[in-house]
Amino acid sequence: MNRIAAVCLMAALHGCAATGVPRTTQPLAWTLGSAEAGAITTQTYRALVQSVKARLPVAAGTSSAILAADGTPLPCTAETAQRPAAVFDVDETLIWNIGHAYYEARSNAPFDEDSWAAWEREGAAQTVAIPGAKAALDALRAMGVTPVFNTNRSAENAKHTEAALAHTGLGPAVHGETLFLKGDVDGKSGKDGRRAEIAKHFCVLALVGDQNGDFTDGIDNGPSGKRPMAERRDIAAVRHGAHWGADWFVLPNPLYGGWNNPPMNRDEVVAPDQRWTYKGND
Repeated sequence: MNRIAAVCLMAALHGCAATGVPRTTQPLAWTLGSAEAGAITTQTYRALVQSVKARLPVAAGTSSAILAADGTPLPCTAETAQRPAAVFDVDETLIWNIGHAYYEARSNAPFDEDSWAAWEREGAAQTVAIPGAKAALDALRAMGVTPVFNTNRSAENAKHTEAALAHTGLGPAVHGETLFLKGDVDGKSGKDGRRAEIAKHFCVLALVGDQNGDFTDGIDNGPSGKRPMAERRDIAAVRHGAHWGADWFVLPNPLYGGWNNPPMNRDEVVAPDQRWTYKGND
């Protein structure tokens, strides 16, 4: 979809002029329609390729991008060093689900599992590769690095996810070998169990995603359940700060994620000493 057309589409769906997109639709219009969003994803994928290239060839003892249970990087073995890989989330990391976004915007419907499951089954031909993704995966494969996909799409729809990745030129993907889906390995939606399984077979040089859980379940989840947003920010910045741009690469996704469940409120995001109020009408 043409980027300008995407902005106009999202604006039209909400009955407004393209120059007056309501604030509630701006994240959708920006993500799917703006040149800036495509530029950010392209530069992220170029940085990923350069980082992986700089770490080749790998040897036994090379630090994996995947963390062990104690939070330290898993070392690659002599066997896995022969199989370097990069692990990718799929939705809004490698592909934009424009068709499903169109449905939600047009119907003004909230997210629901039934429509998403139908999209997984029926939407392969409407998926679009995120700018920079195909070039990056092509470059990795040319260097002998295997792209592995770790997504929370349903295992029941494995063949349809394989088809979506093939349609966008990002495949091949084979369920159980280079494609891991929700519930695989340990029956959980969290991805740590799947990452540990992947690390048994590959030396993972990079993780790529759009949410904290694409890198480690430990940012969002603590011993007592979901962590507060401020705590998540601190853990990501301090405990895991050395990974970002080195072997962890995150893409922008303002459409959905753990930050929106429960929704962030302005008082949680903006500290008291950072707040300002316009007093021009006083």
